[in-house]
Amino acid sequence: MPGFHIRELGEYRPGSFNSLNLNKLKEFVIVPYYIDWYKSRESKKVYPLFIQEIESLNPTSFRLPGIIGRNPFFDHAQIKFFIAYDNGRPVGRVMSFIDYNYNEKHNENFGWIGLFESIGNRDAAGMLIDSAVDYLKGYGCRKILGPAKFNAGGEVGLLIDGFENKPYFMEPYNAPYYKDFFEGYGFRKENDWYSIITDSVVSKNYMDRIERVMLKISNKKGSNFDGVNIRCADFKDYRSEIMRIRELYNDIWDTDKHPQQVRLTDAEFNYLAMGIKAMSMEELIFIVEKHGEPIGVSVNFPDINEIIYDFDQGQQHQPSRRFLSRRDLTRDIKIFNLVRRKLKIKGYTRFRSLILGIKKEYRRNAIEAKIYSKISTDAVDLGFKHASGSQLADINLDIVNPISRLGKVAFTWRVYGLDV
Repeated sequence: MPGFHIRELGEYRPGSFNSLNLNKLKEFVIVPYYIDWYKSRESKKVYPLFIQEIESLNPTSFRLPGIIGRNPFFDHAQIKFFIAYDNGRPVGRVMSFIDYNYNEKHNENFGWIGLFESIGNRDAAGMLIDSAVDYLKGYGCRKILGPAKFNAGGEVGLLIDGFENKPYFMEPYNAPYYKDFFEGYGFRKENDWYSIITDSVVSKNYMDRIERVMLKISNKKGSNFDGVNIRCADFKDYRSEIMRIRELYNDIWDTDKHPQQVRLTDAEFNYLAMGIKAMSMEELIFIVEKHGEPIGVSVNFPDINEIIYDFDQGQQHQPSRRFLSRRDLTRDIKIFNLVRRKLKIKGYTRFRSLILGIKKEYRRNAIEAKIYSKISTDAVDLGFKHASGSQLADINLDIVNPISRLGKVAFTWRVYGLDV
C-alpha cells in the first residue's frame, strides 16, 4: 500500500521569519524527474536548467553573484512549497502563493497554486491540492487561481492539448492526466491560453498577402502608417532600450484582454530583461516607432530548448537534492555554454515570440501587418525555420485572429478557478 505523506518545505512571507533555503528549493525543482509519464515515448518534456529554475523560485536573500540571485516578485508575495512522498520517494509537488499586487489591482483576496506535478494517483494528487488550498484558505483567500508561475507575465496555465508537440522555452508542459485531477477536485475553467506555431514555408503565402494589404492601406488617407519605423534593439544602449520596452509592456498588457496579468515593477522587469539579454539576439527584438515615439514592441528569442532537449536525450541523469551538486551544476554550465556558442553562430532553427503588442490607438491597421512581416522576413534571413507565438489569451482577439492565420494552434493551456 502506498504511504503517501506531504512534506512542507517552508514558507516565505516578507518581513517574517522564513524557513526556506536553496537545498529545499532544489528538492522541489527536481520532482518532475520522478514522474514516470515524462519518461514515456509520448512525452516531449524538456527539463529547465536547475540554476535558472531555483533562482526564479528564490525568495531568500541568499545570492551567488553571477550564478544565482533573488526573484523580486517576492517583494510583494508570499509562498509555500509542498512535496508528496511515497515511502521516501517524491511523487508530486505544488506551491501556494499570494500576490499582493494582483489582489490590490482586483480588490479581491485571490490565492494561487502553481508548478503542480503528480504521479497518476488521485489520492496523491488530492493530498497535494488539499495542502495548497488549505494554506491559502488560512490566509482568507476567497478564490484560488492556477496553475501558474507566477502570473501571465511568466508561465501560466495547465497544458490540456498539444502533448505531441515539443514545447518552446518557458512554455508549460505537464502530463495529460493532470486535467482530470483539477476538474475532479472542483476547479472550473477561467480562460485558455494558446501557442500558435508557424514555419517559413507555411507563412510565405500569407506574408505575400500581408504585403499587398499593407500597400493598399498605406495609400489610404489617415491610415496611421506614415512615419512608422520598426528597428532592432540596440544592446549598446541596453538600459534605455529596456526602459522603452518596460513602459510599452505595462501599458499594453495591463488590460482586461490579458487576464491573470499585473503590472511588473521596475525590479521585476529588470530581472526579466537580464534573462532576455543573456538568451536572446538584438536582431530578434524590435521597437516600433511613429515619428520617433515608441508605440509597439516585439521581443523574440531563440528556443534554447533545442539545446536542452538534445543534451538530455539518452542520459540517465537522476539529479541530486543538494543545491551545490557538482554533476547538476556541470550539466547547467555545459548547456549554457552551448546556448551562448549557438547564439554567436546564429545556429538556431526555432524562436519564440514572448512579447508582441502595439498601443491600442494604432491597432487594426497596416502597422500590425508590418510587424508580422518584419519578424517573419528577418527571422528567415537569420536561418529560423519555425516559430511559436505564445502565450496568447483566448479573449485577446486582436492578436489571436491575425496570428492564427500564420499557422496552427500547437498548445492550449487552461487557467482554473476554485471558489473556497
